[in-house]
Amino acid sequence: MFELSRLVFLSAVHRHGSVVAAARELGYTSSAVSQQVGKLEREVGARLLEPAGRGVVLTDAALVLVEAAQSVEAARELACGRIEELAGRPTGILRVACFPSAIRGVAAPALGALTTAAPDLQLQLKELAPEPGLEAVAGGHADVALVHDWVHDRMSFAAGLETVHLADDPVDLIVPATHLLAGREAAELTDTVRDVWVTDVSHSICTRWIIDMLTAATEHPRVHFRVEEYASQVALVAAGLCVGVLPRLGRPPLPGTVRVVPLRGPAPTRRFLAVFRRTTARRPAIHRLIDELRHTLTHAATDVRFSRHP
Repeated sequence: MFELSRLVFLSAVHRHGSVVAAARELGYTSSAVSQQVGKLEREVGARLLEPAGRGVVLTDAALVLVEAAQSVEAARELACGRIEELAGRPTGILRVACFPSAIRGVAAPALGALTTAAPDLQLQLKELAPEPGLEAVAGGHADVALVHDWVHDRMSFAAGLETVHLADDPVDLIVPATHLLAGREAAELTDTVRDVWVTDVSHSICTRWIIDMLTAATEHPRVHFRVEEYASQVALVAAGLCVGVLPRLGRPPLPGTVRVVPLRGPAPTRRFLAVFRRTTARRPAIHRLIDELRHTLTHAATDVRFSRHP
């Protein structure tokens, strides 16, 4: 027999490949994690870890225990979901991961409405980009992740994850108010190949799409500004330095010196998705959050600040 609680320590070592990283995640010292794994080794009568460079690898016996730990955790989540379902209202803790640009205009109002509707539910939010958000849900560190991908470049999801499509989010061209395109009802991105551009630093799908378009149309694309935050991109456009594109949802308020020009023809479209583990699919809290996110996204899409002229 062995103590089930020790499986948490072995699973953390498995995820991170080292005792130090596992200790950092769990909030223990490395010595404490090693002691727990050592006790587990004595209880099962088998070696569980082998040195590998600066980290460790799990033995076959350890992998059997990790699989058992995953089964135990899945059973726990299924039971908790059914109990919450029997209560008929969202309860417990709901841990949400959300990418930065969606916190202000999407996640914050949705969570605010959920708090009012479900006072027995404790909400937690962590800012994470889509890929780390998915990893947090898959690893059991978050219950729901609000993520995005692009219609023409979709992400893949690990086994055991469920996804709900919340909304599509087209991008618009933003230009200085003095730009030749500022008064247009619509424009094509090819109309901007001679302009100086601002794009993000992380080389996102949208940025790659823009650079590919510019490179195909001109020998010397002028992507002179690379900044991550949408508000900073807007400030550069407002100063008359460049043009850019921004999704409609989560866009910051635009000053009077910036104009929005809808795009005609092929253009990137972002998808908003909610992702959660299949074992938590019966939790009312998750379904209520998804309802609030959908409501918020629908309202935001028709908000006056997303109109063509600020």
